[in-house]
Amino acid sequence: MAATDERRDANAADDEKEIDIREYIGIVLDGWPWILAFAILGLIVATYFAWKTPPVYQATSLMRVEQSQNMAPQAFMEQQAAARGSAIKAVTAEAAVIRSRSVVGDAVDDLHLRVRAAPEYFPVIGEPVARFVTANFKNGLNVPFLGGYAWGNESVNVTRMELPDAVNSASFQLVANEDNRFTLLTRSGEQVLQGEVGTTASGRAPGIGPMKIFVEGLRANPGTHFNVRYVPRPAAIGGLQSKLTIVEQPPASGLLNLTLKGSSPAEAERQLDSVMTAYIQQNVEKQSEQAQRRLDFLKQQLPELKEERDLAETKLRDYQTESGTLDLSAEANSVFQRLTNIDQQIAQTELQRQELLQEFTQQAPQVQAANEKRASLVRQRNELQEQLKTLPKAESQLLQLRREVEVNNQLYTQLLNTSQGLEITKAGITGVSHIVDSAYASGGKIAPKRGLWLMIGIIGGIVAAILLILTRALLRVTVDDPNEIESQYGLPVYATVPFSSWEAGSANRKGQLNLLAINRPDDPTIESIRSLRTSLQFAMIEGDTKFIAITGPTPGCGKSFIAANTAALIAQAGARVLLVDGDLRRGQLFRAFGLERGPGFSEVLSGDMTVDGAIQKSEVENLDVLTTGKRPPNPAELLISRHFDEMKTKLESKYDYVLFDLPPVLNVTDANIVANHVAATFLVVRSEHSTGHEVDQAVRRMHRDDLKLTGAIFNGLRIDRRRYGYSKYGYYAYQY
Repeated sequence: MAATDERRDANAADDEKEIDIREYIGIVLDGWPWILAFAILGLIVATYFAWKTPPVYQATSLMRVEQSQNMAPQAFMEQQAAARGSAIKAVTAEAAVIRSRSVVGDAVDDLHLRVRAAPEYFPVIGEPVARFVTANFKNGLNVPFLGGYAWGNESVNVTRMELPDAVNSASFQLVANEDNRFTLLTRSGEQVLQGEVGTTASGRAPGIGPMKIFVEGLRANPGTHFNVRYVPRPAAIGGLQSKLTIVEQPPASGLLNLTLKGSSPAEAERQLDSVMTAYIQQNVEKQSEQAQRRLDFLKQQLPELKEERDLAETKLRDYQTESGTLDLSAEANSVFQRLTNIDQQIAQTELQRQELLQEFTQQAPQVQAANEKRASLVRQRNELQEQLKTLPKAESQLLQLRREVEVNNQLYTQLLNTSQGLEITKAGITGVSHIVDSAYASGGKIAPKRGLWLMIGIIGGIVAAILLILTRALLRVTVDDPNEIESQYGLPVYATVPFSSWEAGSANRKGQLNLLAINRPDDPTIESIRSLRTSLQFAMIEGDTKFIAITGPTPGCGKSFIAANTAALIAQAGARVLLVDGDLRRGQLFRAFGLERGPGFSEVLSGDMTVDGAIQKSEVENLDVLTTGKRPPNPAELLISRHFDEMKTKLESKYDYVLFDLPPVLNVTDANIVANHVAATFLVVRSEHSTGHEVDQAVRRMHRDDLKLTGAIFNGLRIDRRRYGYSKYGYYAYQY
């Protein structure tokens, strides 16, 4: 026993087993029914969601961002270029403007997207069914016992809903009536109004106030219900923004590729066109507003300049009349031309600075640049004015007056031309962007990709099944390989018995002989038990009795099956065999032989019946059976009585072999009591049923009571399984 414990401890110390990939592949292949079931389930779920998900269509358009083509005079354009640089805006900025709340909000208001109406479908399956009917039939279904639900080809177009300003959202139910009429209800069922398609209907909603609704189109059977919602404006804007995508393609080209998703091609095109139109309109309005501000500023300056010009001309005429001086010398003319040019530049710079101050502060770089330019020109003018002091007084005075007239006249003429050009520009503003391709949506939907969904469903089901199978395998603690019994617990395996499907169904064949050895003598399971019969002969050589005990760790390991068929095979070999049902608590061997329960073993042990009178003959030649008899209240006490030894003495002279089918070792002590009187005790371990802990505890309990455990019988091996290295035990199924 010490050697066995040392061997077990040595084996237990080696906890890390090599991972056998072939074994795990075999485990997965053995679980093919689960894989098939999960694949079908995944296909069903994917099919449902693929058909339940509404189709999505996509409209595309192309827009070009470019420099505005204003028709202002060159002087004005030069002023703008100096003040603001290039008029080309960053394309990414324009894309952000298109997706802005102001632009998208205008599209929402234009299309009345705050109003959403949809048919009411039967739960779970209604929407997919309705979509299928709409796609394949002209008329919808009419299901009388499910009235109110839409079943295909129903539609409603609510283009306008007016609610009080304080109301941000509301929800109603629209019911189709006959003759293109409808009824609007609250969600609680209160009537709000009745109306007709194509006309504005008015009513008063409880808790909301007066309201109006315009239904442009309605197609449905009378009684069909539609859900009508008035959503908050930010929610409607956000919903449209989430469907809009803008990409510059190709990069740095100034071309914006716009895409928008919708529930139908027409809806996607309509919404995308509305967004682009709102953007272009806002762009034009912004430029028109800027042009108008410039125009207002120029119109404000023109009268003052005209008055200053007229006053300067009057002063010049009066001075010429009084002084008689009509012309300047060559030197004075040179200074005059230079001063006039500088004065004109100063006036233009000041005009530009005043215009910039309408949009920027004094600290803006554009204003600072204009101030520096003006200061430089003033310094040049002051230097020239110093030269005037060297001229005669009369000539100097005439030069000053002529300079004022010339500067004011040129400045007035320039501003007048600029104002007229700006009037034309304001009427011809087209914006910095224009639409190259209007919105277009092909008839094909972009989502859902039902084929991909179905593939994902199948693959997902297969993966889930494989994970489940492998998880169960990793968590399984049962003994599935007979080699583990020898290596882990030091028990020699006398026989490996394959699983028998015929025996698994024997419980339904009551009242007849249910022995596999008799009904299926060529079954591979019986061939394995025949090898056990041979092994028992060698096991009995060293024994001083003819008694053999067969037990198991826990119920359900197949010990009764092994005991009954082993006894039948030994009897067929010509030996006299007695099979004793030693499970006085739950013994059922009498059913396998079609015998009566008692009197039997319990009556013999209690002294109420002789062993000869309790033994029953079976249909198998040379095989007798001692059933359990009446279930006693004290089985353990009966087994240790003197009647057991008396029975044993009588049986030794009458039978060649006496096989005891004992109760499980871990449940009761009966097996240990009987095992003390037999020549050999075998522990039946069932594949995929008995755990390593159970086997270990059974062995320890037998050794604790100093009982000899001859070996183990590995029962229920599934030779059709691939988990054992691709059916390495398949030779058990071979028939010669």
